[in-house]
Amino acid sequence: MHGVRDLRGFPATSFDRVSSREKTIDRERDGTAKHPGPLTGTAPLSRGALRRFAVLSPAPLLIFCLASLLTFELWRSYQAAREEAERSVQNLTRLLSEQTARTLQSVDLTLQDIVTDLENNPALPDNDPTFRAQLTARLRELPYVRALFVIGADGFITHDTDYPSTPHVSLADRSYFLAHRDNPSLGVHVGHPLRSRSVGVWFISLSRRIEKSGGGFSGVAVAAVEPLYFEDFYRQILVGRGTIALLLNDGTLLARSPQDDVAMGKSFASAELFRSLRSGSQGYNWSNSPIDGIRRLGGFRSLDGFPVVVLATLNEADVMRAWRSHATVLIVGAAILLAVLLAFEWLSRRYRRREDIARKRLEEANRLETVGRFAGWIAHDIGNLTRIVRSAVSLLRPMISDKPEAGRLLDEIDLSLASGRELVTQLLSYSGNREMQPQKVDIGTLLTNALPHLRQAAGPSVEIKFERDGTKIVCLMDSVQFQAAIVNLVLNSRDAMPTGGLITIRLRIAGGGAESRWAQIDVHDDGQGMYQDVLAQAFDPFFTTKVPGQGNGIGLDQVLYFVNRSGGQIIVSSDKGLGTTMSLRFPVHDSGEGKKNMSVF
Repeated sequence: MHGVRDLRGFPATSFDRVSSREKTIDRERDGTAKHPGPLTGTAPLSRGALRRFAVLSPAPLLIFCLASLLTFELWRSYQAAREEAERSVQNLTRLLSEQTARTLQSVDLTLQDIVTDLENNPALPDNDPTFRAQLTARLRELPYVRALFVIGADGFITHDTDYPSTPHVSLADRSYFLAHRDNPSLGVHVGHPLRSRSVGVWFISLSRRIEKSGGGFSGVAVAAVEPLYFEDFYRQILVGRGTIALLLNDGTLLARSPQDDVAMGKSFASAELFRSLRSGSQGYNWSNSPIDGIRRLGGFRSLDGFPVVVLATLNEADVMRAWRSHATVLIVGAAILLAVLLAFEWLSRRYRRREDIARKRLEEANRLETVGRFAGWIAHDIGNLTRIVRSAVSLLRPMISDKPEAGRLLDEIDLSLASGRELVTQLLSYSGNREMQPQKVDIGTLLTNALPHLRQAAGPSVEIKFERDGTKIVCLMDSVQFQAAIVNLVLNSRDAMPTGGLITIRLRIAGGGAESRWAQIDVHDDGQGMYQDVLAQAFDPFFTTKVPGQGNGIGLDQVLYFVNRSGGQIIVSSDKGLGTTMSLRFPVHDSGEGKKNMSVF
């Protein structure tokens, strides 16, 4: 998995620039900083101001503050009540849409079975007793369906669960019949509410097309769904004085609770609520009902697989009743608080004492943090040095196998290194800053001089190759900390290649004109690489993927701190399994114009 992370440094005009946090710490030490109060987060009143305020009546200020707090709380709780109502109506529409979708899906599955049976038996006679018995059995499993029937290609019913009471009339003018006859690709069709020509009651049609064996229209299988079923089901859900409705996508009302026969089958596509809600597949809106004019919160959700929308509304007066009670309590409470104005002076003195204690604790914590961070970074540098010395000792041992005195000397060095490692372990629980000593340096010369140390740090199984052109690249930086940063990157690359490999260090000029020239040092290894989540945390202090005892997560944090303080940037590119490239960029201070040729060390 490929990842690139760009860590931009602070733009700094000098190396003495520090972060705003550090500046705050310095002012605190000088006693010039004004600390935020522990309760309000604002600068406290001076003692003289408090004494002057105590002479005057504190009531106006307290009343203003209390009124502001009361207004804010009323507004906050009002918004919270509206948000809670909006969540409730969305949850309600989700429940209703899932239940309604399951109901329609079960009807559609039955229709598909009927269509399959008829297409497999094209010679089945009209009103076949066996097939009618099957229709009746299926109808008993669908309590929300009033009747199941089949219409032939000529528009007359050929099979019906109400047979023989169904009148022999043509249904060729019904919208569902015409829709299937004229559109062979139409799947399940949900029709507008209609009155039955046999029993005179409202029903909603769900239908599917029946095909001839050789292709062509053979009829329609229809389920007459009872709107009263939905109305009864919706009535059982407690919504106070709200409403629940089922509509087609074009705004036609299919069912409503409370029941309203006058509105049945009418289109509400032009109503404000329906227009505002139909901007997506789900949503909510506060508006007046187009049926009874009551202001409600309306939420809607489209059914998956069907051109149907479930609409649920909650009466605004109902959903805001709890907030009105809360507002009453707040107002009464605020009136009571006005009676304690005489305690203001005591509270202000108590506040100042708490502020003094908090300031002292903050100053002490900042001092400890600074000392600890400084000690931790020094410990990390010492740890790197001891690792290099240990590598050198390991290389020397085979050379002096015939010299016991020299071997004992190396043993003593190992013991000393072990004590040093223990000291480093104790110090690495802290983190801190470094002082910078910037000077003009030739980056190429620094890297060339550091190569022997880098090769010792990398160990015998890792090869280091240095590439640069002939141009002299001068930057303003702390050369010691620069070399320490490169050592950190080499050690990380070495650890990413446990079986050995190649580390390539490349120096070049990046950027365009004189205003954007950078000295770029790329440290590339062909090691394990990093996943995106590891790359995102690579520069976090104390974050490491190494086993305990082999890494502490401070190295890259130290490199980032140095680059930032030097006005530079870090760009990391990594492919899991294909290696990592750490690119350090520093502003070019001055550069010579020399002959450019590729050099490999």
